[in-house]
Amino acid sequence: MKKNIFLIFVAIVVLIQFYPMDKPAVSKDNPNDLITTSNVPENISTMLKNACYDCHSNESTFPWYSNVAPVKWMLYGHISEAREELNFSNWNSLETDDKADLLDDISTLVLEGEMPIKGYTILHSEANLSKTDREAISTWADEMLESLYD
Repeated sequence: MKKNIFLIFVAIVVLIQFYPMDKPAVSKDNPNDLITTSNVPENISTMLKNACYDCHSNESTFPWYSNVAPVKWMLYGHISEAREELNFSNWNSLETDDKADLLDDISTLVLEGEMPIKGYTILHSEANLSKTDREAISTWADEMLESLYD
């Protein structure tokens, strides 16, 4: 009985690997990217790349486990959803009011510790932001928001 259950489980794990799912597109050539088109300080740029860009840009890197279902389903869905909310690769193509809303969200969510999400920082230690880092990103976002309407 246990052997049959185990074999059924293995068969399911193997079969789900063949379920097709579109991998989010990746591009290192993003002419509308925030960091490329804006005067982002180097320390902020580094923090954004380490803590945000994997989900919130077209520059995602996919580790080996991103090809294994059901992890890939969760990961691909999360990245697609994150890009819909904020995609730094499309920054320069956004309207000013949209940028303002996003900068306000960045300031708040990062400062309050809601971003980056805990599951991401567990697997990516470089994405852990100290309180000082969070304050620096929040201050930068607030200053950039003010400069939008100058």
